[in-house]
Amino acid sequence: MSSAAGAEEDAVVAVDECGFLVLSDPGLEGAFNLRVPPPKFDETGLSAYKELCRSMKLTPIHRFLRQLNEGVVDLKFYGVRSRTLRAIAQALMYNPTVHTLDLTGNWMSPEAAYYMAELLLRENIALQHLIMKGCNLNPRAAVMLAEGVELNHTLQTLVLADNHLGDDGVLSLQEALAVNDKLQILDLSNNHLGAVAASSLAKALQENQTIEVLRLAGNNLYEDTAKGLQTLLRVIQKREKPIQVLDLAWNALNVPAAVPLRVFLVRSAVQQLFLNNNRFPGPAIDTIKVGVAKSKTLQHLKIGFNPMEPHNALNLLHAAQASSTLQTLDLDGIRVHTDFIKVQKRLEESRGMEITIEGTLSDYEIKGPNLKEMMLKRARFEGFKPKRKKRKKDFGHLLLQLAENGIETMLPEQFTEAAMKKKKIKIREELLRALYEEFKAKKSWVDVTSMLECYMKLFPDTVLPPPVLKKKKRKGKKKKKKSKKTK
Repeated sequence: MSSAAGAEEDAVVAVDECGFLVLSDPGLEGAFNLRVPPPKFDETGLSAYKELCRSMKLTPIHRFLRQLNEGVVDLKFYGVRSRTLRAIAQALMYNPTVHTLDLTGNWMSPEAAYYMAELLLRENIALQHLIMKGCNLNPRAAVMLAEGVELNHTLQTLVLADNHLGDDGVLSLQEALAVNDKLQILDLSNNHLGAVAASSLAKALQENQTIEVLRLAGNNLYEDTAKGLQTLLRVIQKREKPIQVLDLAWNALNVPAAVPLRVFLVRSAVQQLFLNNNRFPGPAIDTIKVGVAKSKTLQHLKIGFNPMEPHNALNLLHAAQASSTLQTLDLDGIRVHTDFIKVQKRLEESRGMEITIEGTLSDYEIKGPNLKEMMLKRARFEGFKPKRKKRKKDFGHLLLQLAENGIETMLPEQFTEAAMKKKKIKIREELLRALYEEFKAKKSWVDVTSMLECYMKLFPDTVLPPPVLKKKKRKGKKKKKKSKKTK
């Protein structure tokens, strides 16, 4: 027995040395009165998320687990589906830490918008920025999301860009946007929005006084500008709290939008305006520049990649010079002349203005070859082309001889005869006909005077050769011819 007891003690010691937990004996009273402590509430949502994943047979997203204690949950392009989003929304309902949820690039069904609306309906959540960019949301999803946006009191940023909301989707969100009193940034870029959506946003912004940033790039606001865009701009400029950033890039805006934008710049308090990648021609730019010069709040203007000419860009730069508030002028995609660069450098040095351009066009004009000079050089070459010295003739001698004789104009036939027969210059008739076309006088005559002036500019050393004196015949007796002797 003693040996058995010693073995048990050695076993206990061995277990203790291995680091296993040694349980203490609570005694009879402690064992009977033992109370299980209540489970601690997991405010991060970690336990709830794991339990939901277990019940729904989903694989937990480890990135999401790591970010539950951080401020930002970044699940961009993670392949999150609607069922997975249900578990994520349930976990975030009582989380006091996460203020940004980024779901960019996760294609979801309208059911996903329902789970997001349920998340937004919670009063005690800390979520401030919801980004659902490129999530394949349609008008039905907008209907489900509207209730959450309407009743939420913490959301400051709502990004629904690159979806398929359309005019019907914005119409469904109209009442929710009008009532929400916390939203500051609204991004509806690339959602196929037209005049109806612009009118819906105008009605929402009449009541909503908190939105400061409105992004509508990549839509169809060029359609029915008078009823859509013009109405929206008129409402924005009358708001008590102004829209500070307005993005209207990539909307195919054209001449009809120029006058409303000019009035908007003069009367509104916008600070940043994006009009790049539209279809504003030169006259429309000259209309908008008036508003740029008179605006008292505009600080940043992006208006590049529009079909304007270099002189229209210079006019816009002068308007920026007249503005007292403009700090940045972005003309990316526009090429300018050197006179633009002079004003640009002056503004950058004196006011620190940032001006962006594509490049500089040189101020030279491309000219072709001087045909008159080229043909006269060819005529001189052909005159000296013969190999025998006696046959080499200078074409300029012909012109000087005609001028010395007081001839200013000639008929083409007469000039040809003087050149080829009298002076015997070896020159092609085709070249002479081309010269007649270049040095044409009235009534298709040849202007000999201008031809001589051009030739002397090319070859100023040309002079007439001295006259050749004729040799006098000697007087003497004529030699008698020897008569042939007849045999």
